Amino acid sequence: MHSTFESNLTAMSWDIQNNRLTKSFSFENQTQLAEFFLKVAKHADETGHHPDINIFQCRKMKVELFTHDKNQITELDYKLADYIDSI
Repeated sequence: MHSTFESNLTAMSWDIQNNRLTKSFSFENQTQLAEFFLKVAKHADETGHHPDINIFQCRKMKVELFTHDKNQITELDYKLADYIDSI
């Protein structure tokens, strides 16, 4: 059975690659990227669930979500994806 979060995966425009939820973001400048990153980082620290984030070409970011201790994508990842989409 799929959770509500899984059902909304397409609506959130996240992909599943290598058993991880993934999404790429582009920003107008590094300042916008840094502000976005900080919001994600603060939320991750508050919830204790941290994404893998790769920054490339100065203003692009790829976010990967995966629950390492469960070795799979969990509802925590879908909730974090939902939060990130709300920023």
